[in-house]
Amino acid sequence: MRTSNEQRALIQQMNIMDDVFFQKIAEDEEVCEEILQILLQKPELRVIESQTQRFLRNIGAHSVILDLICQDEDGARINVEVQKSDDDDHVKRARFNISNIDTTFTEKGLDYEDLPDIYVVFITRSDIFKEGKTIYHLGMSIRETGTPVDDGVHRIFANCAVDDGSDIAGLMQYLKVTKGENSKFPKLSERVRYLKESQEGADDMSDIVEEYFKKRMAEHDRETAKALLQNGASVELIQKSIPTLSTDVIEGLNEQLMSSAR
Repeated sequence: MRTSNEQRALIQQMNIMDDVFFQKIAEDEEVCEEILQILLQKPELRVIESQTQRFLRNIGAHSVILDLICQDEDGARINVEVQKSDDDDHVKRARFNISNIDTTFTEKGLDYEDLPDIYVVFITRSDIFKEGKTIYHLGMSIRETGTPVDDGVHRIFANCAVDDGSDIAGLMQYLKVTKGENSKFPKLSERVRYLKESQEGADDMSDIVEEYFKKRMAEHDRETAKALLQNGASVELIQKSIPTLSTDVIEGLNEQLMSSAR
């Protein structure tokens, strides 16, 4: 268990791109509303329900945990995911989340025309599309004519890597730094101040500090394993040197390195 000073030091190192810190930030419904108003460019948006770490169970299939799921006053479901790493196919993950949200929240007997809109927003550290934009909106269109088709699904990808001077980019930069007051995001920055600077906030954070520490150690171990693999170390030697990593995990890291080198 960390000491009080160690816990405070760890909290100061966290930013909103750390999923455990985002979870605490998003527990405040008004903060969620402020973030979504900016990301979706809907200043009048009102959140009537929100939940962090919502587990969607699929019997006999792959289940999913959503970082944040909200419902607005028009009935739309809004999923926000914070993705710090880039070792995943975020576009297909968004597709999977959409299918699960439809299945979980659609009422039995509802006509297709009455299906609520779904917004899936992925916030990433890097520009995964490498097109030099802060935000990307992915949509459907007719290939032959380019005519857009609205199926009620909105796929949005925002990143912290590109700063185009917009309010969305300003929000992304704040998520990455997560320090100080910001008049453009008063509710968000006040929530950050509460969690990082007050004793009450530190107490509120105590339940996730250990989880954050364990994740940081796991990330460190994975990066060390990658470096050893790149220098020719065997899977067996690495597993003995880093017993926290299983042979399967190390072999998976080795496959990733080999694929990226092709």
